[in-house]
Formats: sequence, structure tokens, C-alpha cells
Amino acid sequence: MKGMGVAAALVLALAAPVEAFVVQTGDVVTISTSLADDLYAAGTAVSVTGTVDGDVVAAGQRVEVTGRVTGGVLAAAREVRLDGQVGRAVRAVAQTMSLTGTVGADAVVAAATVTVTEGTRVGRDLVVAGEDIQVAGEVSRYLRAAGGTVVVAGRVGKGLRVDARRLTIMPTAVIGGDVRYSADAEADIRPGARISGSVQRVPPPPRRPVRVPGLPVSQALRVWEGLGLLVLGLVAAAVAPQAVRDGGRAAMHRLPANLAAGVALLVVIPVLAIALAVSIVGIPLAAILVLLLAAVAYGAQPVVAAGVGQVVLALLRRTRPPALPLAVLLGTVILTALYALPYGWIVRLTVAATGAGTVGLAAWRARR
Repeated sequence: MKGMGVAAALVLALAAPVEAFVVQTGDVVTISTSLADDLYAAGTAVSVTGTVDGDVVAAGQRVEVTGRVTGGVLAAAREVRLDGQVGRAVRAVAQTMSLTGTVGADAVVAAATVTVTEGTRVGRDLVVAGEDIQVAGEVSRYLRAAGGTVVVAGRVGKGLRVDARRLTIMPTAVIGGDVRYSADAEADIRPGARISGSVQRVPPPPRRPVRVPGLPVSQALRVWEGLGLLVLGLVAAAVAPQAVRDGGRAAMHRLPANLAAGVALLVVIPVLAIALAVSIVGIPLAAILVLLLAAVAYGAQPVVAAGVGQVVLALLRRTRPPALPLAVLLGTVILTALYALPYGWIVRLTVAATGAGTVGLAAWRARR
């Protein structure tokens, strides 16, 4: 379903005003006749069994192209199956990818499981990334694969380059060039495999940890995030101190209600946005809803931090009433430290939901 918004965005980004195109959306989209335009389709299931004299851009849970496409195919779905004739290039992202047909130019695919079956022909290069990759078809020029397990059982015209944990070259494989690979163990080259060039195992490139002013990137990001939340909280406390103070108190004193309301918002608004995205007209509103939710969920964190700081300072009996800047500082430090724990994402999600629920309930009470 998320792919519906992707397809609509592609319509706006890729379709030139002077070109003709056809947009099809719905739960099930089927093109079984001849179409003399580019096709942009989005739905739970998209099936192209006819002829498209142009490009196909499709997104959904399942995309299936078994007909003839004179142009290229761009697909994004949970499951993509190409079992027809594609005149130009194929670009696809999926969870499961099956290529069984003819591709006139290059094919670039990424999926957890990629299967290029026997009888498939790629006119130029095949670039594939995935956890489980099996190539039994024909690649006219180069095959470049990166993933967990790579099995090559077909014909490769000019050369093979693989980066994977394990590489297996089956007896039916015919490779008309060099084989260069990096893997955790020696490649399993079965008797009968024909390789015209050399076979070379190369070490993977060294991976040096990236550090930012002496810190690993993950730690630097946490520090920057904490500083950003602190600055945001201090600015909010300076501009609207009473709102931040009251919001922090409300976040803590009505924690169960705020958390429940925030969870409801985090669930309902994305579902509503997806429903709106089914219609191209509703896509701008869906984007506004999602962006607004993200802004509220993230922007309300300083309010929650202020509430946490006020509670801690009250328990310590250091200040009566707690100084708001000190409460924001203390609460931000506590939340940033909790975010860094192994299950910090749970704390982060709880804080985001509590903040969103606090703002949402306050807006609802103000409206009434």
C-alpha cells in the first residue's frame, strides 16, 4: 500500500508535460489490452498482461508484468514478477523478485530474494542485490551481485563480480570472462562449470569506523540529537514559558491518557494517509498529515523533557517551583541517555507518543 504514494510521486517527477501517459489506480489494476502510452499504475495488485507501447511505472503489494512492454519498467512492491518482454531497462525494488522473460537493456534489482530463472535473457548488464540470489538465465555482458548467498547457474557473457558471504557456481554455468569475488570462504565451483577467464578471490575493502571529532558516528548523532532537543526546548521555554511548563506538567500528570491518545494518533493518521494516497488528488493532504504528525511527535519531546525534569527536581526538593530552564536541561539529558540504551527505541517511541498525545488532547480541549 505504501507504494501507491511512490507511484503517484513518480508520475509527477517522471512524466514530461508533452508526453502522453495513462494513470490507473485502485485495489486491483489490470491492463489486458494494448496501450499506446506510458502507464503509471498503483494498487494492491497491478497486472500487465497486454501490450504497453511505452514505459511502465508500477507500485503496490504485488506487481506482475507478463505482457509486452516496449519501453522500460520501474517497479516497487512487496512482490515483483516480470515474465514478459521488456524492450529497455528494468529497475525494481521488492521483497521477492522473480525475473522470467526478456529484458532488452540492463536490469537493476534489489530484493531479499531474487530469482532469475532459466530461459531469461538480459540484453546488457544485470546488477542485483539481495540476501538470496539465484541466476540461472543469460546475461549478455556483466553480472554484478552483492548479497548473502549467490548461486550462478546460467550464462554470463563477459564477466562476473560478486560480493557475498558465499558464492556457488553450478555445473551449468558458462562465464565468458573473469570471475572476481569476495566472500567468507572459497567459491564453490562445481565440476562442469565453464569459465573462460581467471578466478580471483579478492579481500573485501577495509571498513574503518567513521568518527566525527573523535567519536563514532552513532555516538556523535546522539550528542547532536541531544543538543538539538536542548536548544529547541530552551528556545520554547524562553518564547512560551507558561505553555512549556503547563505542557510538561500535563504530560506527566496525565501520562496514561496522553500515551493512549498518542498511540492512537500514531496508528490512525498513517492509516488515514494511506487511504487518502489511493487517490492522486488526496496525496498532498496525506503528505501534510504525515509531516504534521512527525513534526508534533518530534517537536513535543522538549515538552516531555520539561515534565521529566520538573518531576525529578521536585523529588530532589532542590527548587520550589522548579526552574524551567534547569528542568528542560535535566529532562533532555535523561531522555538522551535513555535513548542510547539497547532498547532505547521503546523509550523514544513512548516519548513521541506521549508528546503527540499531550498536544493532541490540549488542542481538543481548546477546541471544545
